[in-house]
Amino acid sequence: MTRNIKGKPMFRPQKTALALAVCILTACQSTQIPLKSEITLPEAYGQNRAAQGSAETARWWQNWHDPVLNRLIEQGLAQGHDIRIARSRLDEARAQARLAAADTGINSGISAEARATHSEINNPLDDGIRGRLAQNPQTEKLGRSTLSGSQNLLAASIQASWEPDIFGRKRSDADAANYAALGQQEALYGAQLLLSGEIAANYLNARAVQARQQTAAANIAVLQKMLQYAQGRFRAGHVDAHAVKQAQSALAAAQAAQSTLDAEYGAYVRNIAVLTGQVPQHFRLPDSPADILSAQPEAPSGQTPQGLIERRPDLRARAAEVRAYAAKLAGAKADLLPRFTIQFLGQGGRLELEGDRSLHGWNSLFKIGISVPLFTNGRIKANIDAADARLKTALLNYDRTLLTALGEVDSAYQSQTALTRQSKLLQQSLQQAQSRADGAQKLFRYGSLTLDEALRARLDEQEARERLIRSQLARAQATVNLYKALGGGWEETAQAD
Repeated sequence: MTRNIKGKPMFRPQKTALALAVCILTACQSTQIPLKSEITLPEAYGQNRAAQGSAETARWWQNWHDPVLNRLIEQGLAQGHDIRIARSRLDEARAQARLAAADTGINSGISAEARATHSEINNPLDDGIRGRLAQNPQTEKLGRSTLSGSQNLLAASIQASWEPDIFGRKRSDADAANYAALGQQEALYGAQLLLSGEIAANYLNARAVQARQQTAAANIAVLQKMLQYAQGRFRAGHVDAHAVKQAQSALAAAQAAQSTLDAEYGAYVRNIAVLTGQVPQHFRLPDSPADILSAQPEAPSGQTPQGLIERRPDLRARAAEVRAYAAKLAGAKADLLPRFTIQFLGQGGRLELEGDRSLHGWNSLFKIGISVPLFTNGRIKANIDAADARLKTALLNYDRTLLTALGEVDSAYQSQTALTRQSKLLQQSLQQAQSRADGAQKLFRYGSLTLDEALRARLDEQEARERLIRSQLARAQATVNLYKALGGGWEETAQAD
């Protein structure tokens, strides 16, 4: 029923149907949400101007030219449990995205029915009439004492329903699920980045401990000689028992430090085994022909803040999160608009009576419905406000992550540069200490120095070597952190359909 205002109908069915058709044909787009970061990217990093290393960051570990490290990281990326867990979560997210995309299409079903019946009743006609009927071939069945009948029914129907996504609500939900899947993809990339960094860190620590073990063994050998020297002088009456005890204490401390190094080495090796998906009890760290602490790569060159956005998985994940919440907001706004439904029912059947195939038919029904939200007690508005707030939070989180990433890169560059200079200076210090120890040994042979003085010079050399090893390790770790800050350590993988 139409209401008249000033003699004119409020709704014109023909025009309404035309408008609906136009809207469907024009495929109205989902609500557009403005997305913009408030951070202005700098043109370059402040600390990377002097970088001379390779620009390659995806497989950065190859820049160390250590075959054992390369093999361990490749193995970890292939079968590490953290990576496998991340892949499982990605598979789940992709399945959810496909489910949301499927909801935008037509839902249909087919049903079929087959039925057969047979019945018999007593013939109500008297015997005389039945006898006459039985004599005629055309009415012979009616002359029987009982009457029987049968029928077969075959029926099939097709039902289909579709909610045209005129205002993009369902498309927005599908987009949100798709961006969520992209976020899980970035989580996988992030897991690869972290895993490669963890394996490298434990490997570097293990190699540093091995170098320190050699230094500790050399210290113990020198301290044993010093103890023997002190004991000899004590027996000769040149020193008191305090000198012997002092030498014994120094030797015991060095032996304790060596035991601690053994425990540290075992812990790092077991960590590598777990990270690479191997049983710790069966894993042994192979020897390597490379001196990974001495031959370190330079800081990567050619890196830009724009490349950081394109490379770091956490930033890419934040961007996907923003787009997902934007899609959710668009879907929430679409709830304010009408919904259209289209239903189609087709039903066909064939009825056979005693073999007669003449009775059959096909029925169909096409129906279009519309629903308009009128009174929702503020539910839709509240949902929109909540979705808008979540989007704003996602944008702020993105900006915060971007600022943190920019700071991490420059700090990592600065740390790597400072530690590189420190290692060079400590290398010079070790060379000087080694020269003094060699000179003291010669002077001892000539009688110009005592054995105690010559041995202490050798201990100074080992102490300088220990400082250099620690500095080289710190520099190597800073380089790994720089690669991680730049977003290196993962490669693009093909997405499943």
